[in-house]
Amino acid sequence: MASASPNGFRVQSVVSDLFNTLVNPDVYRPEGFMRARRIAEILEVTEVDDFVGWWREMEPQRHVNGSKKVVQYADEYLVNHYGRRCTPEQLAQVSQIWGLMHDQALLKPQAEVLASLEMLREMGVKLGLLSNIDEREAALWPRSPLFPLFDVVCMSIDTGYSKPSREAYSLILSRLGVDARFSIYMGDGNHDELGGARRAGFGFVVFMKGFLSNGSSGNSETIKRRESQADATITNLAELVALVERLQSRAEVRVKPKAVGD
Repeated sequence: MASASPNGFRVQSVVSDLFNTLVNPDVYRPEGFMRARRIAEILEVTEVDDFVGWWREMEPQRHVNGSKKVVQYADEYLVNHYGRRCTPEQLAQVSQIWGLMHDQALLKPQAEVLASLEMLREMGVKLGLLSNIDEREAALWPRSPLFPLFDVVCMSIDTGYSKPSREAYSLILSRLGVDARFSIYMGDGNHDELGGARRAGFGFVVFMKGFLSNGSSGNSETIKRRESQADATITNLAELVALVERLQSRAEVRVKPKAVGD
């Protein structure tokens, strides 16, 4: 773990990203599998690359438009480009393909992740979850073992704000009732979330590179760029617990009163 800040502070909260930070959907990805391409096959689209490009462009909208389901985007594409609607069978397949890896990741978090979050709670640290996520990827969140461990959850599909907008960070800090200066933000760095947290005033920004360094996605240049945006880089949540303990202990030293006669 690398740290850029020698100072400690009393940590009020840790705000964390979800996918590729706490859980890794790519663990359940078959080799060579791409969700958008598989959906194009299901829809019997002839211009696969065009569909994949359009699907990627719609991601920001899918993350914040709570009135529209993922399967409706697939149906909309067919209507606009092919003049036909999705069959019920196609809609069911689209839903399954788009959410399957995320379902499994949410239901099977690593024991070490759960234990570390429990330790942070026992230390009196509030926990917040801040995720850019669509309604299908979030479908099984209430059934996840992670669900009861968080004091506040702000998912973009529910709030209408996605990272790295300042509103996304401000909202979760407000709901947690904490000061950004005494809070840690942790994420894998996607969507410029680390830079966004820095601009939102978080006292400490942590890059969780564990899943990236294990080869799920990203490359060395991506990792270097994200490391440069953070105060610390970690590969697992046990390192986060140790970091919080270190910051807390330094804060206590700084405020420790002098003994009589010193």
